[in-house]
Amino acid sequence: MAGASLLAIGAIAFAPHDADAAVAVVYAPWTSSRDALVRAAEAGARVVRFGGLPFIVIVLPERPDYAQRARDGGALLMLDPQALAACLPGETRS
Repeated sequence: MAGASLLAIGAIAFAPHDADAAVAVVYAPWTSSRDALVRAAEAGARVVRFGGLPFIVIVLPERPDYAQRARDGGALLMLDPQALAACLPGETRS
């Protein structure tokens, strides 16, 4: 129950706020990077890049019903990529 509550709070806190901005689409951890890329694009978006992990794809939705189509394709979460980037390991720049 505590885990489910934590996931629900995280999904709400990191939810995208601007429907026209980029979105981080999160698939199950066992989803290959190729499958995640194909699923995210087929749902109706332009792929920008991968997220910090291979099962996260950053996209620019091109359809108003993108979130539902992505979920139908197996997406677990739709998150604000800037908020997500703060929580994931990334490149270090010097």
